[in-house]
Amino acid sequence: MTLRIRLILDFASLALVVLCLAYWWLGNLSHELFGTALFALVIVHNVINRRWYSNAARNLGDGSRLLNAATIACLATVMTVMLVSSVLISLDLFPFLSLDGAFAVREIHMFAAYWLLMILAFHLGTRWAVVMNVFRGAFGIEGANFFRSVALRLLTFAAAAWGVHSTIEMGFGSKLMLTYTLDMWDFNESALRFFLNYGSIVCLYAAVTHYVLSMRRWRKGVCGSGSGFASRPPAQTASNNQRKGMR
Repeated sequence: MTLRIRLILDFASLALVVLCLAYWWLGNLSHELFGTALFALVIVHNVINRRWYSNAARNLGDGSRLLNAATIACLATVMTVMLVSSVLISLDLFPFLSLDGAFAVREIHMFAAYWLLMILAFHLGTRWAVVMNVFRGAFGIEGANFFRSVALRLLTFAAAAWGVHSTIEMGFGSKLMLTYTLDMWDFNESALRFFLNYGSIVCLYAAVTHYVLSMRRWRKGVCGSGSGFASRPPAQTASNNQRKGMR
């Protein structure tokens, strides 16, 4: 399976997470169906990327790869919590396995869901160079272009700024801390704004992760050049990662 199709499946998984957060619009049955589809895509994702696990131990020396591995470990933990808790509170698809009055389990399920979105954003940030290379290939973009790069960076910064506003508006920090708050999204408002808010939150934390790692590689490259050991260019690194079948 090509890297392009794999990325499509990954973005589909991210979209399903956001859809599942719109519980009060979708209703319980749709929520459980989207959640089941998400777990199915996660299984497909792991089967497709099974070679990564065999190479993981040999690729932990680099800081960005170590962060990627830690992010994947966190994803596996959160997804396991999500799977177990979802079965225990199921009302439509698996009612024979659910627990009566499992309020604490519902809270854990919601808590894990918001952390899942956060960790997915981090994971996207660690793989952003690969994502951009795939998009360049898909649209036939070759070579560097100063104005296109500036426009894309401005768009990213604008989306990230909206993500800061959305983090506050959606009470995302409180949700990550499992803190009770009186703030709640008005589900009579536009659905589009709800999804764009969460999309901008993903963009914010993915961009922060990407630029922090890029800055680290740049500083490492500058120091390495001064010592006579220049680091590998990011584009070459991303290309090599694709050939190695890394996630």
